[in-house]
Amino acid sequence: MKKIILILLVSIAVLNAKDTIKASDYKNLQKVNKLIEQNKLSKAKNHIKILLKKDINNLTKSYALQSLANINLKRKNYKAVARDYEKIISYKSLEKDDILKIKYSLSKIYFSLEKYEKAVKYSKQLINSKVARNKELYENIALSYYYNKKYSNSATYTKKVLVLSKGDKNKESWYRMLYSAYVESKKYKLAINTLKDMTKIYKKNETYWMQLISLYERTKQKRKSLATLEFTYKNNIVSKGKNLLYLISILSDYGVYNKAAKYMQKALNEKTVKNNQKNFNILISLYLNAKNYDKSIKLLENSPFAKNDKYQLILGNIYYNQNSFKKAISVLEKHNFKTRSKADGKRYTLLALSYYELDNKPRLTKYLKKASKNRYEKRRAKSLARDLGFKI
Repeated sequence: MKKIILILLVSIAVLNAKDTIKASDYKNLQKVNKLIEQNKLSKAKNHIKILLKKDINNLTKSYALQSLANINLKRKNYKAVARDYEKIISYKSLEKDDILKIKYSLSKIYFSLEKYEKAVKYSKQLINSKVARNKELYENIALSYYYNKKYSNSATYTKKVLVLSKGDKNKESWYRMLYSAYVESKKYKLAINTLKDMTKIYKKNETYWMQLISLYERTKQKRKSLATLEFTYKNNIVSKGKNLLYLISILSDYGVYNKAAKYMQKALNEKTVKNNQKNFNILISLYLNAKNYDKSIKLLENSPFAKNDKYQLILGNIYYNQNSFKKAISVLEKHNFKTRSKADGKRYTLLALSYYELDNKPRLTKYLKKASKNRYEKRRAKSLARDLGFKI
């Protein structure tokens, strides 16, 4: 928006002022205007300087300065244009409508020069005038306040723009600015209400939905955040692959692990996400946290990503806790654990406990001895042997 700057030339007819300007001065002004039309700007400027040094009235000065402003506009010297126009206003010699036109140009020029307070000042003076539509003036004021970091003021005028933009297909950017102004001024409730309006109008815009979800999170409205995210996810509004982990994270925060696991499993089945070690780790973690051991066992038994010390030890523990001691033994004896590792020591202890439950003392003793020789399990194995009444 900031780049769209339209500077309108104030067109003041010198001919209309013939009766109030000396004939010689009037001829000079005509000559100056012809030189400007011929793009002989330096020569025109010299004529103006000579004229301004003469003893002339304020009206003549005003027209001379208008011509000088036109030269500076052609040269894109907007600071000089603003200076020329300010002088014209100070002389108070032109008609009211002409002064208003100059103020309109100044409101645009000051905005382009990033002098936002002056841009606001002149724009406000033009409200309800015939020079410009109120909508355009509200836009200039809203933008000026926004870029000057006066976000609450900007929001006030942005709302006025939106009221006058009914049926306008280009109002989306104003909604974005209103939302941003509320966020910058920490008026999160109003920002949420704005985003809710935006998601009703621009239903398929993923960015607006995600911003709404994020604001619910920021304002500790996690249930609304979760409900909104699930809604957008189920209705294919947001990217499933990109936002899956976010959805799972929120579900996990609420302890809804089984539901999170279902979303993850579905995404894997539909190939929305890659079937790799990282995503397997997430899925099995969700099932374990949900205490869904049937699903966990199935994954740990069949997935190639589970064929490592960590997951085989977990599988053995699940079977042990389910009193399936023979299955626990089968898993722990079958898998080739890294020798003398922490997992290796733990599996010997778990094997000893499993054989104890099966009343197999020779095997119990064997694995207690192996555990006691592992530096990670040594202390635990000896303590366990004492508790069980065995010497190792």
